[in-house]
Amino acid sequence: MKILKMLGIFLVISLCATVLRAKDLNLKKGERLEYTASFLYVIPLGGVFTQINDVAGYGNKEAFLISCEAKTAKWISLLFKAEAVLNSYVAKGTLYPYKFEQQLKVAGKQDDIRRATYNRATNIMEAEGKGRKKVPADVRDPISAIYYLRTQDLKDGAEIKQMVNSNQSTYIFNAKVNGKKKIGKHNCWVLDSKIRRENKSMYHSMDAVIYISDDERRIPVLIQAKTKVGPVTLRFKEGN
Repeated sequence: MKILKMLGIFLVISLCATVLRAKDLNLKKGERLEYTASFLYVIPLGGVFTQINDVAGYGNKEAFLISCEAKTAKWISLLFKAEAVLNSYVAKGTLYPYKFEQQLKVAGKQDDIRRATYNRATNIMEAEGKGRKKVPADVRDPISAIYYLRTQDLKDGAEIKQMVNSNQSTYIFNAKVNGKKKIGKHNCWVLDSKIRRENKSMYHSMDAVIYISDDERRIPVLIQAKTKVGPVTLRFKEGN
């Protein structure tokens, strides 16, 4: 279960960003980004993908339905079969989240399902079964944060700050752009990032280096995170 959470939640939390020009990103139905995950740089953990599944209505509002799914590697599945599925309903024009769903599935156990809705007028987040909470006006859920990252006009020395809420807890993401580096065939901006829980607990924290392609797609090509148990890497799979 801990490995599964690492695959799904690590990706969506560590790709946080602030809002600049969401309209610049041409979101397309069916776009799919795939990643391989590894531990200690060489041990395969599994795979992660994000996809725009549909353009749907949320109430009387136009919204995108964006999903993220994480699955453990085959060798881990021999011990237990598990996956994580996360869905986000976001405003079509601004990509602000209306609803966030997280489902953890482990064979032989009851699914762990969590849902949160965001009232953009009152800045209230309501977590199903856990009550209501005031959140920052610019808060994102983890999925919408991924896509906002791809809207950024990155420049050397630029600093990025974002608030991200995951059902109940709110995290602070800070990053500084430190030049470019070639990753595979991509020229990438380098973002030195820090993720901290809002209450400043060091136990709930993580440092990461995120490499974003300097092209029109603005793909997170490589993510290298320092976790409590060791380094975890997510690498973009070419051809998707």
